[in-house]
Amino acid sequence: MVIHPFQTQFDKLTASKFKLRNRSIRERVKLLSKMEKSVLSYRQIFRDALFSDFRKPFTETDITELYVVLKEIRHAKANLRNWSRTESKEAPLALLGTSAQVAYEGKGVCLILSPWNYPVNLLLSPLVSAIAAGNAVLLKPSEITPNTSAALKKFIAETFSDSEVVLVEGGREVAEQLLELPFDHIFFTGGHKVGSLVMQAAAKQLISVTLELGGKSPVYIHHDANIKDAAEKINAAKLVNAGQSCIAPDYLLAHIDIADELIAELKNQSLKFFNHNNKNQNAYASIVNTNHYNRLFTMAGLQSGDSENEPNRIIPPLIVSEIPKVSELMEEEIFGPILPVVKVSNQEEALKVMHQYPTTLSIYIFSRNGKVKEFFRQNTSSGSICYNECAVQFLNPGLPFGGMHQSGIGRSHGKAGFLAFSNERVIFHQRVGITTAKLLYPPYSNFKNKIVDLLLKYF
Repeated sequence: MVIHPFQTQFDKLTASKFKLRNRSIRERVKLLSKMEKSVLSYRQIFRDALFSDFRKPFTETDITELYVVLKEIRHAKANLRNWSRTESKEAPLALLGTSAQVAYEGKGVCLILSPWNYPVNLLLSPLVSAIAAGNAVLLKPSEITPNTSAALKKFIAETFSDSEVVLVEGGREVAEQLLELPFDHIFFTGGHKVGSLVMQAAAKQLISVTLELGGKSPVYIHHDANIKDAAEKINAAKLVNAGQSCIAPDYLLAHIDIADELIAELKNQSLKFFNHNNKNQNAYASIVNTNHYNRLFTMAGLQSGDSENEPNRIIPPLIVSEIPKVSELMEEEIFGPILPVVKVSNQEEALKVMHQYPTTLSIYIFSRNGKVKEFFRQNTSSGSICYNECAVQFLNPGLPFGGMHQSGIGRSHGKAGFLAFSNERVIFHQRVGITTAKLLYPPYSNFKNKIVDLLLKYF
């Protein structure tokens, strides 16, 4: 008999799942507080690990990795009692004498598969939701950021018992082995191609999934937009993490009247992130590995990386305004500091471009005109639509985060994350003896038919 390589860890988590589900709110909050304290104590360790993996600036790590997790923890602690409250439901007259509630219970043993681009944030944030809901959790971080994965493994081992949370390292083979196990829920963050494989594996065992994917998030800049303000916000969202963000602006649709002015201001603003004359880059991350580095240069139509920046896999911000009709830049999610700009005559033309692509995580609209904003809200679908801002919605734990179709299934963060890891269990009570339901039991008669007629007509 072949024993699954992770059966021991899985069995230990399974043995504790009902105990964890029945933990009091106080016990869950206490564990979240312990996690919060550990995150703060690991601040420099995570900073160093992320810098080792792809030169992520310390301040950027604090904001985009640690702050997001800490805010998620604090939001859950403040709201968990309210989220977990059993809700009483009104019974219709036809069920007179019954009572019913909906209780929120942890699903059981959950698998969280996280990506490399925000390896701390995108592993620990869903873990917060899973713990808040009362689950046992098995974590598998990305092998592409090995230093951060090693730091996370140590963090998990020091913060949780192996009957609460376990982290295993490894590549694709490990992920495939984990997907063979009968988890109660799978939470995956990554690209839509791998997300499709995760969903196929889950479907074989009818396991519920939350898929946080990506897509080509567009930005439309109307002719009435504040150009400097728009350029600042677009650059900040595009160049943080060197563009390696699922909600980064992927391409711009600029009104032809302001397109050239916008491009000039974008180039000016990009100097805040990357200054060619400053050899000590402390505000700009590297591309995560050589494969992604080379992919981006090919995508941009360049022959190779320049020799000065190649050792550190740094790609300076690049704005592409002359785009061939057939271009990889407009076919795939870019995931790097390259920003195509398409000039359009009006919002209808911008909408046609948006509709060429699958539904994405976010759509960004820069305009002061309420009718323009409403036009895009009514004629597009996305996980979020943001006016005069980019990507900042992710920082609010009170907002559900996620996409549709190829950009994802389900929601995370805050209450939405708590619900993703919870089973909404119906608790139904019926009285003993005579009940209204018994009036409809066979054998049927004219009297019972009249009762049915009344139910259909009035109740």
